[in-house]
Order: sequence, then structure tokens, then C-alpha cells
Amino acid sequence: MQSFIRSDVLLRESPTNETSCPRFFFGCCLLLIAPTCLAQMHIVVDQVGYETTAPKQALVVSDSNKDTQDAPQKFTLTDVDTGKVMLTGPFKPVGQVDQWGRSFWLADFSSVETPGHYKIAATTKAGAINSCAFSINRDVLERNTLSNVVFYFKGQRASGDMNRADEHLRLPDGSGFADMRGGWYDATGDYGIHLSHQNPTSYFNPQQAPLVAWSCLESYRVLEGRNNDNFTEYERRLLDEGLFGADFLVRMKRPNGSFFQSISAPGKDKLAKDRMIGNPNTRTQIKKSVSDSTEKIGAAEGPHAYEASFRAGGGMSIAALALASTMPIGGDMGHAAYLKAAEDAFAFLSAHNRELLNDGKENILDDYCALMAATELYRATHNPEYLHAADQRADHLMARLISNGKYHNYWRADDGARPFFHPSDAGLPVVSLLEYAQVASPAQQKLVRDAVSRSLHFELWITSETNNPFGYARQLVRMGNGTDRSAYFFPHDTEAAPWWQGEDARLVSLAAAARMAAPLYKDDPAFQRDLQIYAWNQLHWIMGRNPFDASMLMGSGHGNAPYMFFRSYKYTSAPGAIVNGITSGFNNEDGIAFNEGFARTGEDEDWRWTEEWLPHAAWYLYAVSLPHD
Repeated sequence: MQSFIRSDVLLRESPTNETSCPRFFFGCCLLLIAPTCLAQMHIVVDQVGYETTAPKQALVVSDSNKDTQDAPQKFTLTDVDTGKVMLTGPFKPVGQVDQWGRSFWLADFSSVETPGHYKIAATTKAGAINSCAFSINRDVLERNTLSNVVFYFKGQRASGDMNRADEHLRLPDGSGFADMRGGWYDATGDYGIHLSHQNPTSYFNPQQAPLVAWSCLESYRVLEGRNNDNFTEYERRLLDEGLFGADFLVRMKRPNGSFFQSISAPGKDKLAKDRMIGNPNTRTQIKKSVSDSTEKIGAAEGPHAYEASFRAGGGMSIAALALASTMPIGGDMGHAAYLKAAEDAFAFLSAHNRELLNDGKENILDDYCALMAATELYRATHNPEYLHAADQRADHLMARLISNGKYHNYWRADDGARPFFHPSDAGLPVVSLLEYAQVASPAQQKLVRDAVSRSLHFELWITSETNNPFGYARQLVRMGNGTDRSAYFFPHDTEAAPWWQGEDARLVSLAAAARMAAPLYKDDPAFQRDLQIYAWNQLHWIMGRNPFDASMLMGSGHGNAPYMFFRSYKYTSAPGAIVNGITSGFNNEDGIAFNEGFARTGEDEDWRWTEEWLPHAAWYLYAVSLPHD
């Protein structure tokens, strides 16, 4: 029971004595706990809603993993506007997940396709339980969430004192100053602006500000192609946001080099006067007190020490700029400046990328980031040199699909058998290949179709390898001791430790990959349908169909967990943003945890679950913009 009690939940309790039992209000769901203190249950749904023609499922969650005689037997789906019962049906027991400490039952109401507002009810010995209200409608997430996500990006734009400071940043070599205005603050607790981070590791660089720019522009292009008048204002705002990002990336471009990787906001108070061009060898450390820094600085050496490699944001910056050069209008810098910055950076990194890497070795991240860059450059210029570069990167990437033991057709991250797993960009290998296939030769398209099929069959297989009532995208990971294992969540013990967090970006990047791929397999309708269900399952998890009955998209649904900082509420949540999300148990890799803040941990751990980070919203924007019929 305790694991469901959150700071954002209204709690009312009867007078305390040994024979009474409390009444709890969870969001819009009232649970009356009988005097026998039976296992507490509640119904979880996608709190925004379900697509009319898509599968629709809800789950009952019990706080006990023991067999219970109080299993819900039948559900009722009711139209909340009319009170009409639309469907009744049985709950199907779907068991437990090892070490999650809960039992689950599933209700399927896929047959209902009538647009409207609904709720699901069930009766147990503990009393009646109800889901919150939700919609069934066409383009349900587009119409109810995309506008807020775009507003979130605009709210994260650097402005005021910070932006004025960024206009005059000292160059690391002391040779002068540079104008680096623009960009988006990286998270609701971080005024830094980053192309990427995690450079001291080899395999975990996330794509950050450049991913936002590319996602806004590519989502604009995709929505425009769907020919829906309802999207026209979204398109206008996405184009504006993407070009704002492209202008910033031009300013971040280093003459005769790549891009500066970050703008840091060090110090307890994150003051504008302290802003500086960030050291890419900075390593994350966990605060032990309010006055601690989150950054541990390593050495920055060599003439290009502050620049981004392909995997550290350079590749996606090139891709975003090349894409910006094809837009119907330009921003402050204009089409020619976008393309020149992209081409110059690609030429530099093609010759010097290894010099910018922590270990001097390219890996799968360099392949997919460079593939994105070459693909968008060819699309913008039709220069065959870029197609040739894309062909080479695609071939190298596809050769990384390997089998080892019982695991077949997973991506290897290195030149051996290390599995590729990633906290935010797990879908990017497939997305990069599918983008490339749009410009590739027919022969290469055939190879891509085969590689993507093999990769996504593996994702479906590992997700169903163990009991998985929510269809949560599982992964093959490597632990700090070098052993490989399948898991639900990103491990605590990796080269990135002590950095680990919720991985909502990973989920929606995989949803985007599945949605992009599905149209290629019309000759295999079962596989095509499995891909669409897989994509929906990741989105449903984020929108509240998870064991904590919490929507991870702020301002949508209920159970939104506030972002806190030690004992303060100085950092708060922004509507339209997505929090880091659910993780494994704090001291248990196979457990589950969410929103275990300072009051429980005694340290600055709140961010692991509730800080809002750009990559989550960037991947969500793209995944939801894609067609999904």
C-alpha cells in the first residue's frame, strides 16, 4: 500500500486504531478499504484516451503479489456523458511481474470505437473501483497533447539574463568571445544547454538540443504530409521552433571545426555571470547537499577538446541544419547559413571524429548519428558524395545486428558482442535506417527492410520474454561486471554510474521506430499489427497506464508527480513536459520505483523520476506526429 501513496495524492484517514482501515483517494478513483484490510486495487488506463480503431485495454493493479480471493471478475464500460453502459466483459488475470510486488488483471474493450468519454468500473470485496474518465477518439493524442508539448519547448527557450550572457561567452582557449544565443534549457532543473553529455562513457551519449530541432522540423514535415487542416497551426509553431533551434546550432558551430558541445550553468545558484562554454569531459555526480555541484570536471585537452563528435551531438546537429535548409522559410540565419554549417561540420567530422572520442573508437552511436547527418545532407543537396557516405554508414550499422546465445538479432554497440542499450535513444538505429531508406537505392532499401524487421522482431521477442502485462519495452543490457541480462529498466551499475534515471525518451523513441516501420510490412499484417500495439503500449505507459496510475506528461491526466529539490519547491514542473519516469527499485534492479524523493532517500534523488528533460518530449513529439493507422 505504501508504494502507491504519493505527495500529489489526497489522503484522508479515519481515526487511527488497530481495527480501522483508512480510506484513500487516488486521483479520481475512490477506494473504500474494508475492515479486513484486503489488498488495495485500482484501475489504470491511458488517462488521455485511446484511438478509435486501436486496441484498448485497462488493467487492475493490486498492491499485493499474493493470490487473492478478491480478484475482479467483470468490468463495465460506461459513457460518462450519458450514463449508458457500452460494454461489460470479464477481467483476465495476467499474473505478477517478478519483484514488482503487485498482481494484475486485464480488461479488453477494443470493440468499442464510438468517440466519447468513458470510464471503467469493477466491484471487489473492498468496494467499487473506477478508472478516471478518458476519451476514445481519432487522433486522440494529437488533439489533446501536441499543442502543450510545443508550448513546453517555447517555454524552455533561453531568454533574459541567461541569453544575454550567452551572447558573449569566453572561448576556452582565451582567444576571444562567441555569440551562442538561443537554444533550450536542458531540463526543468538545469539551465545548461547541451548538444549531448555523458562523454566520459562510450555508449550513452543522449541526443539533446539537436534532437529537439530535428524533431520539430521532421514532425512539421510529417504532419504536413498527413493533410489534416487541424494540424496547420501545429505546423506553423513547429516550423518556428525548429528554425529557432537551427539558428542556435549555427552559432554553436566552431570555425573550421565541429560544434561546441554545451553551455554550462555551474554553481548552486546557476547565475548568468557564471555561464561558460561547457567542458565535454564533465561527469555527473550526485548532490549530497544543496551547495554541492552536479558536475565533476575532467581534463579537456587538444585543439578540439570542447567540440562535439558525431555521437556527442555533432551528427544530429548536422542533420537538423540540413533539414532546416529545406524548409519553406528560413529563420534569422537563413537557408544558406544552415547548409554551410552542416556541410563544413560534416567534412570536419568525417576527417577528425575519432580525435574527439573519449576512447578513440567509433561505435554504433557514431554510425547512427553520422547516418542521420549524411542522409539529411543528401536530401538537401542531392550530392552523391553524401549518399555514398550514407551507404557506408548504413552498411556498417546493419552489420551490427548479431546473435549470441538465446538473443538473436540485437544491436551490438562495439566491435564485439556488447549489447546496445540506451537511456533515451534506443529507437534511433532503426529511425536512422528508415530515414536513409527514403533516399537509398532499391537494393539498399531491401537490405534496410530486412535489417529493420530482424531488429524489431527482437524487440518484440525480448519484450514478451517474461510476463509483461503492460507490454513495457524490455531491453538487453550489460552490467558493470560485464555480464549481459534482459531487464525492464536501465541499470544502476554501468559506466555512467551514478547517473541513471527514468527512461520515457527510450520508450517513445522505440514507439517512433515501430510506427515508422509498420507501413513497410503490409505483406505481413500480423507483424504490422504487433508493431502498432508495441508502439501504443509505450505511449499508454507514459500516459498513465502504469502501476503508479501516474501520467508522465505534465498537465495531462492525473497523478503528475511534482519535481522537488531537497526540501524545496524552487524547481517545479512545466505543462507539456514529460518527466524522466519510472525506474527499477532504488536498491533492486528487478524492482520498480517512482517519485521516491528527498523525504525517503535523504539525498538529491528526486530528479531521477520527476525532472523534465528535453529528449522525452522531443521523441514523444515525433512518435505522436507519425501516422498510425
